Amino acid sequence: MANHLPTLAPGDHTDPSTEGLQFRVREKRGGASRTWLFRFTWRGEWVRQTIGHFPGTTLVEARETAQSLRKKLSQGIDPRRALPRRRAKLSPQSPSSATSACTPNTIEHLYNEFMERHVRPTRKRPEYAAELLTKNVLSEWPGRGARSITPREVIELLDKIVARGSRVVANRVASLLSQMFRFGIHRSLLMTSPVQLLYRPGGKEKPRERSLTDEEIAIFLADPRACTRFERLEHVILILLLTGQRRGELTAARWRNVDLEAGTWRIPDEDAKAGKGHVVPLS
Repeated sequence: MANHLPTLAPGDHTDPSTEGLQFRVREKRGGASRTWLFRFTWRGEWVRQTIGHFPGTTLVEARETAQSLRKKLSQGIDPRRALPRRRAKLSPQSPSSATSACTPNTIEHLYNEFMERHVRPTRKRPEYAAELLTKNVLSEWPGRGARSITPREVIELLDKIVARGSRVVANRVASLLSQMFRFGIHRSLLMTSPVQLLYRPGGKEKPRERSLTDEEIAIFLADPRACTRFERLEHVILILLLTGQRRGELTAARWRNVDLEAGTWRIPDEDAKAGKGHVVPLS
C-alpha cells in the first residue's frame, strides 16, 4: 500500500491491515491533500479523528498511532483526547482559560480539582503552583485526557524545560505533577500515575551564593518596608544585617534569652549551628 499512496484517487481508502485506519485524498487547488484518519465509534456514534498528513506521517507511523488509539478506546478513553493538540496560550491569572476545555477526565479537570481541593486550602502561595502548571503543563497538553498521558510524555515535557535552561523549574514542575496525579488517584479520577521519575529532572540544586552590595544594603536600610513583601520579613532581615547571625538561630530565638537592659542575646548550644552557644551584643 505504501508505494501507491501518492497515486491513490480522491476518496476514503481503508487500510486492510489496521482496524479503523483510513487514508483520505481530496483534490485542492494546487494539488491534492492526503490525510490519515482513525475511524471509530464512541457512545454509539461514528467518529473520524485526524492523526496526521501524508507524507509527513508515514504509513508505519499512522498504523502505530491507530493501534495505540484502538488500545485507548478499549480502555474507555476517548481517542480524541489521547492525541497531543496544538499548543495554547494560558494565563495563570485567568482561571477561565484553564476551564475552557475542562470536561471530565481532561488534564484541565484534574488541574482544577487539584488546585481547589488540595493546593489552595494547604499552601500559602497557591498562585505559584498555578503559574508553574498553567505555563508548563496545561499549555503543552491542552484538552488531553489525563489518563492518556504516558510516562514518556512526562519525561519529554520535563526535558523541554531543562533544555531552555530552567533546571530548578523542571524540578518544581516534576514535584507538582507527581502530587497532582497522586491526587487524581486518590480522587478516583485515575488508576495510575505517569510520573515515574527516579531522579530529579533538573539535577541536584546548588545553593545560591549571593551577597548584598553596599549600595543594596543602603537602599534596604533607607526603606526596609519597600524592599520586602511582608511586614515581619522587614524586621527579620534588619536583625540579621545588624547582628550577623544565621536565619536558623533567629528562628529558634526566645525572649528568655534576650536581655534588653544588658543589650545581649544569648544563643544556646542547641540552637547554634556548630553546637557552640555564644552571646550576641545588641546595639
